[in-house]
Amino acid sequence: MIRRRSDDAGFTLVEVLAALLVFSLSIIGLTHAGTQSAQAVSVISEKSLASVVADNALIQARMQPLKLGAASGSEVQMSQTFTYTVTTTKTAIDNFYSLDVRVKRDGSEHVIMTRQAFRGSR
Repeated sequence: MIRRRSDDAGFTLVEVLAALLVFSLSIIGLTHAGTQSAQAVSVISEKSLASVVADNALIQARMQPLKLGAASGSEVQMSQTFTYTVTTTKTAIDNFYSLDVRVKRDGSEHVIMTRQAFRGSR
């Protein structure tokens, strides 16, 4: 039988395994947080680009002669293609119209951004 001296320094195997378990769980948590952060950046970037597309579509619709109904188009922002639909409808006020824009990623049915503006007729 081997006797252990009281002045021996070191860790037991159980202590080392417990430390490795705690370390591996913390690494898994940090990896998950990093992945979530990268996904959030991607979503925010896509929404920002879709916002630019929506604003551009509203400006173009205001510059064109007034026409009721829906008009569609597409625009490329930073190598990403977005499609938009501008719908012009009458409001309760005479000679005052609502412009509604919906922006989607090309090939997707999910609406990323909506904007609304108003214009009068000339």
